[in-house]
Order: sequence, then structure tokens, then C-alpha cells
Amino acid sequence: MIEPTETEPRETLDAFAAAMIRIAERAKTDPASVKAAPKHAPLARLDEVTAARNPKLKWQRPT
Repeated sequence: MIEPTETEPRETLDAFAAAMIRIAERAKTDPASVKAAPKHAPLARLDEVTAARNPKLKWQRPT
């Protein structure tokens, strides 16, 4: 469920709804492409289980 802020204009909400409809249609026709998303992000999928079990609460300089 997504709840936008009250200040979002109607055009933004309509564009978001249209994008979600396109994603749903693509998921029906080509589910593998949606399951492989995101394609152009620095990290494809985050490992949320490891992040939850071993949180890094302090930044450390890479060695």
C-alpha cells in the first residue's frame, strides 16, 4: 500500500499510477524481466537478512 502526501499534485499521482499499470502489464507478459529488476542500479538486490542480523551502525573506511 502506498500513501502519497497531501501536497502531491494530481498529475504526479496519475503518472505514478500509469507507471504501476505498465509494470503490472509487463509482469504478466514477461515476468522474468520484472523479477530481475532493478537493472541499472549500483546494487541489484540488497541482502536484507544479513543487514538485519549483522547491522553496521558505524561507518568504517574501506581498507
